[in-house]
Amino acid sequence: MGALKLYFEKEKEKISVLDVRGKLEYIWQYYKLWITGIVCAVAAAVYLLIHFLVTPRDNWFYAVFANTYADVGEHSKLWDGFVEYAGLDVKEKNVVFNNVCYFDPSKNSYNEYYNAFVAYADSKTLDIVTMETEDLAALGEKGRLMDLSNTDIAGHLAEKYADRLVYAVPNDTEYSSGPVPVGIDLSDTCLVDEFHLYEDSCALGISALAPHLDQAELFIEYVLNWEESYE
Repeated sequence: MGALKLYFEKEKEKISVLDVRGKLEYIWQYYKLWITGIVCAVAAAVYLLIHFLVTPRDNWFYAVFANTYADVGEHSKLWDGFVEYAGLDVKEKNVVFNNVCYFDPSKNSYNEYYNAFVAYADSKTLDIVTMETEDLAALGEKGRLMDLSNTDIAGHLAEKYADRLVYAVPNDTEYSSGPVPVGIDLSDTCLVDEFHLYEDSCALGISALAPHLDQAELFIEYVLNWEESYE
């Protein structure tokens, strides 16, 4: 502390003999890195405070578009269209389109993206996930996608989209030893034709613990009615 105090006393003596312009030039020349760092730190603190106080914490809807490099994240054309179609106020709650998630569900070893996906699903954050049809069926085997034939949970989705159902045989044979519907084929929709999420096929699965099933249904309707909405 003594050395630091002595340093500042010497600096004060140097500055005291300068005029106002000279003082400002001296301070900027020798302390600009410190000043820049302090300004950035204050700006970051203000941003984080505003983000904490203003940004909505709850979600209207959380979607994962896995294994794609398409521009379908937040504030994309797909996102904007769905928010408008569903009439959602994003100042009140979030609509999250996560398009940065890459993993192979057919493998027994997984990466950090899969671990994050499991966390979204198990914490009742995730509503829907899209993948290529074969990958979604592999994911469905692991029990984290809703059985669409279970009317107590999924309503009448299996009946409504009977001609589009994607099936998987669960690894848990106690649940079922036969195939159950775990997804809806959307290969002929804007997700492939307009936004090019995948080259050949696309299927949508609903999380087994989806908190916003109503919004998931709206999203399916939205992509199926895309052409009508944008005529």
